[in-house]
Amino acid sequence: MESVWKEARSIGITLSINGEVETREIIQEAWKLKKLVAVPKTDPKLHELAFYALESFEQLEPGHFGIMEPKIDSTSIVNSHDIDLLFVPGLVFDRKGYRIGYGGGYYDRFLAQFSNKTLSLAFSFQVVDEIPRFDYDQPVDCIITEKETIYCN
Repeated sequence: MESVWKEARSIGITLSINGEVETREIIQEAWKLKKLVAVPKTDPKLHELAFYALESFEQLEPGHFGIMEPKIDSTSIVNSHDIDLLFVPGLVFDRKGYRIGYGGGYYDRFLAQFSNKTLSLAFSFQVVDEIPRFDYDQPVDCIITEKETIYCN
């Protein structure tokens, strides 16, 4: 996945919450490397995500689920096809790349039409052998923990 990071001109990434692997440092590193950083804004009525270009943390405000989201009046929308590498959050992951998130299916809907590389950051205790899944669940390509890199697809 290191080469995927190096080659990516743009990343999609959520601001971490509730003890998740911290993502602010990744965002700062992406800015240093002149990568486009896109962060999601949720639409609770449609259960959809839209990504917006983020150039500073001042362009964020609390959104749905208490996650920091872009202020749409000071950011511009990014087409999902223009995101080279998508960081996908979750609470629990299995070794096949399936995940349990916070509910609502936002990322599964987004991933169903997303064709570029995906990865999740997790602590090793969040990875189990298998989780229950449904037809609409979408796996990630890779999970990176503090102990290992798991290639899922």
